[in-house]
Amino acid sequence: MKALVLHGSPKGKASNTLQLTKAFVDGMAPDEVEILDLHKLDVHECRGCFACWGKTPGVCVIDDDMADVIRKLADADVIVWSFPLYYFSLPSRVKMVMDRLLPMSLPFMTGDAGGGHPSRYDMGGKRYVVISTCGFYTAQGNYEAVDSLFARLCGEYERIYCGQGELFRVKELSARTSQYLDAVRTAGEEFSHGGISRATRGRLDEML
Repeated sequence: MKALVLHGSPKGKASNTLQLTKAFVDGMAPDEVEILDLHKLDVHECRGCFACWGKTPGVCVIDDDMADVIRKLADADVIVWSFPLYYFSLPSRVKMVMDRLLPMSLPFMTGDAGGGHPSRYDMGGKRYVVISTCGFYTAQGNYEAVDSLFARLCGEYERIYCGQGELFRVKELSARTSQYLDAVRTAGEEFSHGGISRATRGRLDEML
């Protein structure tokens, strides 16, 4: 199993969300894992030119790191999106990378409700995870925009949303946060064997 983590926090290795993500991946124990720090990549804004649908099908005219990102996405078995919640949505860097995924889609629409573009690549069998922390005292009610976006992007996906994310920086609370990370690690292990159990989900929702 090959896992790819798209890490979108501007805090890099000091990210609270990255702590959760590493715990989840450790529990999942993939054969191979790569963490892409999106803020260190050379990625530019989408121009909206649609050349990747017409003049150069499947290939963006911007010569930067996105071609490599797309190749890694197509090659991974598990794709983990990892980012903090910014204004009830994604950090701008994460959205910029998402915008540049357009070459992965074909230019015609399916007949699904609301329309949609089929993938240029064989993405069947891939599994998706979204991991995020926020500063609110609870994650409940704060991730509607995120869920709506990833439902369109991924279809089915697993999610771990953690409120009070800044608690992971407080050394005096390390025993409490370590217990949460243990639950996240268990979630990763269960995910690798099919899915996160209701009991573990309850621990994740209640501990912080």
